[in-house]
Amino acid sequence: MALVPYEEAAAVGLQKFHKPVATFSFADRTIRIRQDWRQLGVAAVVWDAAVVLAAYLEMGAVELRGRAAVELGAGTGLVGIVAALLGAHVTITDRKVALDFLKSNVQANLPPHIQPKAVVKELTWGQNLGSFSSGEFDLILGADIIYLEETFTDLLQTLEHLCSNHSVILLACRIRYERDSNFLAMLERQFTIHNAVVTASREQRTVSH
Repeated sequence: MALVPYEEAAAVGLQKFHKPVATFSFADRTIRIRQDWRQLGVAAVVWDAAVVLAAYLEMGAVELRGRAAVELGAGTGLVGIVAALLGAHVTITDRKVALDFLKSNVQANLPPHIQPKAVVKELTWGQNLGSFSSGEFDLILGADIIYLEETFTDLLQTLEHLCSNHSVILLACRIRYERDSNFLAMLERQFTIHNAVVTASREQRTVSH
């Protein structure tokens, strides 16, 4: 098992959270993500880490075609949408309260022939893991999901359940506080960690190892 986090650079820029639509270009398509900060808060805006992780996937950092992937804490679904466009079979997950909003973005941005490859499903970390087969995913994706210390134990349990010995975990996270670094240390005790530093802007996206 492997974990690939990144430390976000200050150069990354995003659409303002209060704009109703954020527009991106990935996988040779224009992706329009609906946002609704007032109704759903952090679950309904595109965070910097999602843009960086989507760019990382587009650069071919991991093989996606035909792979079974799951996105945790998907929010608006940008990362899962890009993964599906790049050929993965993706289960895009979040808590129940965010599912209708998430599903609307997924359906609006995937052409009909790709929609069967993307399933929106409820997942509350550490709780309803029985609805997921142990080790069923090749790739686990998460963008900016390391920020609430009280969720760390449940998130670790969820990662362990979803992983096989050959799974790869890609977590894009901005290191804001000491607790974020502490979580990465917790991960290192259970997973093999490889670091990738990613920078991105609207005009250019690059990856350095």
